Amino acid sequence: MNGLFEVREKVDLKPCPFCGGKAYITGMFIPTADGDEINTYLVGCEECDVSFTQDWYYKDIVRKWNTRKGEKDE
Repeated sequence: MNGLFEVREKVDLKPCPFCGGKAYITGMFIPTADGDEINTYLVGCEECDVSFTQDWYYKDIVRKWNTRKGEKDE
């Protein structure tokens, strides 16, 4: 399967660290060379289009998105 999926667990994302816009998170199924697939998560900003991805664990990408310089990692 190749496509997007909704992250069903409630996720609290801080606003974009660059422009303050509304953040989003989307899951993606990415096929691998051996015929399997991995889950990748994309987090980004609806306003300025900044985004990045993280494989497997959406909680890691949420933590990274929500961490700001000078704040402790939550």
